[in-house]
Amino acid sequence: MEIRQLKTFITIVKLGNFSQAAQFLGYTQSTVTTHIQLLEKELDTALFERFGHQLMLTTDGERLYDYAEQIAKLADDAKNEFDNFEVPRGPIVIGMPESLCVYYLTDVLKEYASLYPDVGLKLKLGIASDFRHLLRKNMMDLAFFLEKNIRDADLVGQLLWPEPIVMVASPQHGLANQKKVRVKDLQGQTFVFTDSGSNYRMALEEILTKADVQARTVLEIGQIQTIKQFVISNLGIAILPLVAVKAEIEAGLLTALLWQGPDLKTSTYLVYHKDKWHSHAIRAFIKLVQERLLK
Repeated sequence: MEIRQLKTFITIVKLGNFSQAAQFLGYTQSTVTTHIQLLEKELDTALFERFGHQLMLTTDGERLYDYAEQIAKLADDAKNEFDNFEVPRGPIVIGMPESLCVYYLTDVLKEYASLYPDVGLKLKLGIASDFRHLLRKNMMDLAFFLEKNIRDADLVGQLLWPEPIVMVASPQHGLANQKKVRVKDLQGQTFVFTDSGSNYRMALEEILTKADVQARTVLEIGQIQTIKQFVISNLGIAILPLVAVKAEIEAGLLTALLWQGPDLKTSTYLVYHKDKWHSHAIRAFIKLVQERLLK
């Protein structure tokens, strides 16, 4: 029985399936399956069973989970006890929205990797709702949020800078030359949105719902670059951080609509769980972010 097999087992239980556990751990799905098969062979029992599409622990799996968590925690505690290196090292997992990674954090990540080559940076692009889940499961060390504010009792958020959100369209769009774009003007429009959990998308959807304004079509695209290309091609309207579209606006490829509705502004926060133990690597990353990006 190996620690990594037990950690694979714990990750499957927390995330609910083999494929997500493989993706999170950076393994192939066959590796994750092998880890579980080896555990089951050694313990001479089945750890999981399926009911339809739902993966569930067997009774023996539940018994093992309690031990596995204790063993993994003891292993981490032992490592932390001796993690007194002058130079930060070891892995850290950081979540960030694509726009922040591309437009703000690239230089910081490059500098950090140069300063601390013994740290294994594992970056996860996504949205705050996913990051909350991973921070609470202790499967992510730090995350950057684009939010109006952080009110979670179990999360600590440090405000870094305000992040303007703009509504953009093609210069050929019917709203591009309007002096004012109000909520009612969005009736029947096509929107090109980021993933459903993004804070500024949810804010606009709430505004539309309160005003009883119906979009004609909603296109949900995961990549900001693709969203921009769709909007440039006049397939719809988007709301994005200003930093992500500033170059296209200046080049005349996109137009920032003169939005007169409720405020869509948000801010960037560096967030971690209040109970998270900060290794030297984590502390060094927080310090570098504060020095380079705190505004």
